[in-house]
Amino acid sequence: MRRRRLRRGLDRAAAALAALMIAAGCSLLPQEEEALAPPLVQPKEEVFDVVEAKRGTIQTVLRGSATFTSSRSEPLYFRESGGRVLAVHVKQGDEVKAGQTVLELDVGDLELRIRLQRLNVERAQIQYEQARIDGLTGRDLRLREIDLERERISLEALEEQLEKSRLVAPFDGEVTYVAEIAPGDSVTAYRPLVTVSDPKQVRLTYVAASATDLLGVHPGMEAAVVYGGEMYRAEVVQAPSNAPLTTDKTEQERNSRTIVLELDNPPQDAGIGTGADFEIPLQRRENAIVIPRAGLRTYLGREYVQIADGERRKEVDVEVGLKTSTEVEIVRGLEEGARVILNN
Repeated sequence: MRRRRLRRGLDRAAAALAALMIAAGCSLLPQEEEALAPPLVQPKEEVFDVVEAKRGTIQTVLRGSATFTSSRSEPLYFRESGGRVLAVHVKQGDEVKAGQTVLELDVGDLELRIRLQRLNVERAQIQYEQARIDGLTGRDLRLREIDLERERISLEALEEQLEKSRLVAPFDGEVTYVAEIAPGDSVTAYRPLVTVSDPKQVRLTYVAASATDLLGVHPGMEAAVVYGGEMYRAEVVQAPSNAPLTTDKTEQERNSRTIVLELDNPPQDAGIGTGADFEIPLQRRENAIVIPRAGLRTYLGREYVQIADGERRKEVDVEVGLKTSTEVEIVRGLEEGARVILNN
């Protein structure tokens, strides 16, 4: 009995001691600090890059760099197919004289046959003259005359055949084109093989990247040309609207992108292939509402602007007129003085 009481007393004491230790341990832990409230952030005010829509003048201008070409050029070709090239005597950039052979076909022994035929003509001529001296008349003299005429006709046919086998320069000039053709190649009728141009008669030719770039260009328009630091006056003499008609699709596509300028007084040192800058004034609008091009926005074919309305943005659909590289004409949808937000 006594032992039981003693044991119970010890157990109670141990439990009490454990409780005191736990309480003491809790008092040693640091107390949690109260969470601080997040600082209040003032929203940043949106800053717009704004310009006012104003009335003014806007003009579109076509600018570019054109190349001097000859206004007198002649492509040379054969009228019959089948011949084979014997020799090409010129290359691009060569100067040629009128009548100079630039390309010839292989004609075999044609030149020898011509020499022999000339002898036949000479022989027939002698026989005819001797017949007249001998006093022949009537049929006998006529037979000698027919022999002579026959030999002459044969000679002319051979000489014409030789002439058709050669391409010759039609005038003094410069070779501006030579086809990629070599000895032994067969020729095709009417295919230009060599082009001869007169370097003293020049004009400017400009080929645009797209046909739409030339929509406002028409024959008769004036142009300003700058070459060698000097200003020259020029006129549009060929535009897509009056380009030569052709069935060649490649030529049609090129003509739709090409304009030709004729200068009043071409510079004397302007060689074929050299370049010059030009400017052609196109459409002009006065007293139009104009905004910077950076203010116009597009999306899926829609054209619109953003207007600063207090601290808000407001979208407005617009109808656009003339456009330059820096400005846009607004035809409808925007009033003068509107504050247009520019694209950043």
